[in-house]
Amino acid sequence: MGQNDGRPRLVAYGQNAEDVVLMRAFADRRDGFFVDVGAGEPVRGSLTKNLVDRLGWRGVNIEPLPERFDQLQRERPRDVNLRVAVDASPGTATFHRVLPEGQPPDMLGLSTLDMAIAGEHERRGADVEVFEVTVMTLESILTVHAAPGFDLLKVDVEGREAAVLASADLAFWRPRAVVAEATRPGSPEPNHQEWEPGLLAAGYTLALFDGLNRFYARDDEPELLARLSVPANMWDRWIPWACARRTGQEP
Repeated sequence: MGQNDGRPRLVAYGQNAEDVVLMRAFADRRDGFFVDVGAGEPVRGSLTKNLVDRLGWRGVNIEPLPERFDQLQRERPRDVNLRVAVDASPGTATFHRVLPEGQPPDMLGLSTLDMAIAGEHERRGADVEVFEVTVMTLESILTVHAAPGFDLLKVDVEGREAAVLASADLAFWRPRAVVAEATRPGSPEPNHQEWEPGLLAAGYTLALFDGLNRFYARDDEPELLARLSVPANMWDRWIPWACARRTGQEP
């Protein structure tokens, strides 16, 4: 169907329209389940808002920044919301709240566990604050809240993707799709070489690289792989959230 087929437009909340790709891939999957590591805000930048609002999904939102966790608690009462960070070993760690120079106080998408990455942002003029956070492994979270074969695992943790993905036995948990940020924070330089071999060995195939994220499907899901393999485009009938707000088209 083309752009003028009469369907209402899908509002893309993801910064790279990643949620448009996911909505196409899971269009026939009602009441699905996701685990979102580095969930961020419940609206702006969210890859799961459309899945929740339009398809009735629920899931686990993992977000260490207190202000964003509070937003998730308010906006996602059906979800499990965890104010923790995920890394290779449990315990406590120093988390770096990164506010780039000249950005409003809520633009915290570069915040990270990684001290070296936080230092790079600070040298570029960002303000960096530190606080202690509880750290859990992904394995421990999945053991309590998920079941093998759940629908979607999304990972966006500003340079710690390798540690997160290595902290669970994905060959056992087998989420149907995995979306992981795949470039160095604040840069187009790919960093997937650090973690992709383990994901492929766990039984996944790369479907798409959109310049920021890499999308994977399980080897036994060829139809899902095909749906994930095409970036968001005109045939998806979507509109960016910022544009929808300006023009009154936001749901």
